[in-house]
Amino acid sequence: MTTVVVIGGDAAGMSAASKVKRELQDADVIVYEKTETISYSACGMPYWIAGVVESEDQLLVMSPEKAKAKRGLDVHIHHEVTAIDPAAKTIEGINHATGARFTQAYDTLMIATGARAVLPPIPGMELPGVFTLRAFDDSRRIQRYLAEYDPAHAVIIGGGYIGIEMAEALRERELDVHLVEMLPQLMPNFDDDMVGDITQHVQEQGVTLHLSTRAERVEKEGERLRVTLSDGSSLVTDMVLVSVGVRPNSELAQAAGLAVGASGAITVDAHMRTSDPDIYAAGDCVEYEHIVLGAPVWIPLAPSANKGGRVAGDNMSGGDTTFPGILGTAVVKVFDYTMSVTGLTERSARTSGKFGADGADVGAAITSGTDKAGYWPGAARITVKLVFQKSTGKILGAQLVGKAGVNKRIDIVAAAISGGLTVRDLGMMDLSYAPPFSPTYDPLQVCANVAEKQVG
Repeated sequence: MTTVVVIGGDAAGMSAASKVKRELQDADVIVYEKTETISYSACGMPYWIAGVVESEDQLLVMSPEKAKAKRGLDVHIHHEVTAIDPAAKTIEGINHATGARFTQAYDTLMIATGARAVLPPIPGMELPGVFTLRAFDDSRRIQRYLAEYDPAHAVIIGGGYIGIEMAEALRERELDVHLVEMLPQLMPNFDDDMVGDITQHVQEQGVTLHLSTRAERVEKEGERLRVTLSDGSSLVTDMVLVSVGVRPNSELAQAAGLAVGASGAITVDAHMRTSDPDIYAAGDCVEYEHIVLGAPVWIPLAPSANKGGRVAGDNMSGGDTTFPGILGTAVVKVFDYTMSVTGLTERSARTSGKFGADGADVGAAITSGTDKAGYWPGAARITVKLVFQKSTGKILGAQLVGKAGVNKRIDIVAAAISGGLTVRDLGMMDLSYAPPFSPTYDPLQVCANVAEKQVG
């Protein structure tokens, strides 16, 4: 009997394990997960904390029992794999529930160890009341703290996706929220000319912003916490949420001698195979090839984790499926606004070294329109930015910001980039039209037509 071992029981790991079991029904598929939770919606955690999602059960996709009964998977929670021996084709680990050590042989191994939240190197990160939000247990700890202490004030360190989503979640619970970001803008993975509306909007929603400001230390202040900032001020608060980024959990792979990329994430080929032919990897612990750059990048997002896991599982079962690459397509709710991005920003395109000296071959166009026909009740402003190669017109990336009509329009651009289309192609694309849904010329096409004037 073939033995397939999977390290990590969330998106990529369970996708791979499930695919293997469907294709190789006689295989012994064993999943080791060091926490008590498998297959959960991490992206839904801020909304559970906000109260929009009523129960944690709504975020839990599958239990170990259900995985066994419905998919035939042997899932071991509280089991942390601590070493891989590629030569012997074994893993070693510890059962945290009992303290017992275990060893397991494998024919094929899958690494899906994900990523972890980064803590800045400042004093006080270990104090009670200081949280990160990455794993499901993090959300449970925050919920327990909110229920027990009923805090009135929170400081969020970091103005990216999680920081913004948690600012909204805590405002929903009527906390006084201060957000500290060391860079001069919110949402640093967007160009600075796309964040003006949402910066004003976040402030209008009652969040106090401290931009171009670093948190330098956190310390106890009686029953509360004091956060000292780089501008000399300090904030006395009831809780601190740290959201300054994540780091791939690749140490296990590195210790086993597997190749890693510049980001520190695991190197895989298009089949999700590592530098060891019997070991695969996918999810937030690996680098995927970027469709525009044609080079490996580390952009940890849920869709690529699920799809990468499925590709790995198919190939572990004897298939020949390749992963097409990623664009980093993402969307985020910012109170009443939506922001979305795909491909390269203007900043990343100019600094990539792929498009002329100092990005001389990079063009950008920004236009504003309405998401519906302008006369339609409720029509809202939508801002579109397209990034493209001036010599060819090829689309390199896009960003959209607005109160409506943003999320699926970014998918149109993602499809256009994947197909190698130009701004002229996008401008002439046969998109749907009716006044309740779009102007005659969609905002994307208006921007594409403006961009085309720079091509050539």
